[in-house]
Amino acid sequence: YLYSINYHHWGAPKQWYGVPGSKKDAEGLEKVFKNYLSMKMRDVPDLLHHITTMFSPRLLKQGGVPVYKLVQNPGEFVVTFPRAFHG
Repeated sequence: YLYSINYHHWGAPKQWYGVPGSKKDAEGLEKVFKNYLSMKMRDVPDLLHHITTMFSPRLLKQGGVPVYKLVQNPGEFVVTFPRAFHG
């Protein structure tokens, strides 16, 4: 797992959703994914790490996973931490 830094050059504000990278929160997110996508994850075991996989923040919150929202404006940086999930 690595840190990530994202810079917003121009355009409309970008909306982010994130789940903290703590062991408890990351495992909670994985549990929700496996609960809803168990059949698909049998075919693609690393589905959770595909950049195209998105999940509703509402479903994560219902599963006890904390979800945070951030609006990034042009000229701003966002740093994500190891094991944290974002979209």
